[in-house]
Amino acid sequence: MSRPSTSFLRSALAQSPLSLPRTASKIQARTLLNAASRSGINTSSIDYRILEGINEFLPKENFDRLQEWQVGLWNRLQGEVNNNPALVETKQKWDKYGLDMTDLISSTARDKNLTLAYNYAALLLNNSFFLEGLSAEGNQQVPSEFKDLKEKLEGYAEGIVGGGWLWIVRCGDASNDLDVIPTFASGTLLVTQRSQRGRESSLPLFAEPPTSGSTEPSTSSSSETAPPAPSAESEETQVPLNKRSTRSFTSSSNRIQYPTPLAVLNLYEHAYLSDKYGVWSKKEYVNDWWKNLDWRKVQKRNAEVAA
Repeated sequence: MSRPSTSFLRSALAQSPLSLPRTASKIQARTLLNAASRSGINTSSIDYRILEGINEFLPKENFDRLQEWQVGLWNRLQGEVNNNPALVETKQKWDKYGLDMTDLISSTARDKNLTLAYNYAALLLNNSFFLEGLSAEGNQQVPSEFKDLKEKLEGYAEGIVGGGWLWIVRCGDASNDLDVIPTFASGTLLVTQRSQRGRESSLPLFAEPPTSGSTEPSTSSSSETAPPAPSAESEETQVPLNKRSTRSFTSSSNRIQYPTPLAVLNLYEHAYLSDKYGVWSKKEYVNDWWKNLDWRKVQKRNAEVAA
């Protein structure tokens, strides 16, 4: 299977249904998503309409740049997985079962020799979560419990130097225990203590390739690197690590772990710089993101934390 290319993304997404009548939109949307799926490009995690730009927020050129970044990160992660001997088992699992990003980030974070793989993986996860949180339906009403966070978001955004992320998080047992936390570079709040928090663990990332870049079977005969085959008695209940369904906000002790991310803003300059936003326009960028968040999705995540 060939790797996803930016040129395909652009050509496929150029057939936007936004200008078509609503009945035709649904048909063309399915065609677009099916074509993207056949080419190894996963678009199901986001509202594909945002890639044509969001009025009063990011123009199309910015989303083109974010797509190019995402695809480039995937290509580099595939290169690391294919060429780093320490990631042989990750490659085998990815090609056989699909990628478990939680396991990849957890394992690479502990080994300085796998820093590149960790950086690529964490940035992919963060940027996908950013895109997943956007609404293509115009301004939504901001829930009252979140309104006090806007000023803090603006202050952090103007104070942060360099690339990073601003997270809206649930930080306590009450639904209004909310806060803003910044992370820098490839820092992420989505994976802690070997579990994923905030997003659906079964949801593919934006533009996720189906394999590590090669569908050829591994030539390694070592039983130490191959995933163990399930026994006959446990075949139905034993699930490979990268297909295991885990609650995104609990640990093995069943205690809720905080902070739980509810939304994130990409603060890298390549995400927002354009004719609309200049170098010193991060406050305006935050304000427009706030207006174009999918607040129904954010509320749903908040409600599910203690469900």
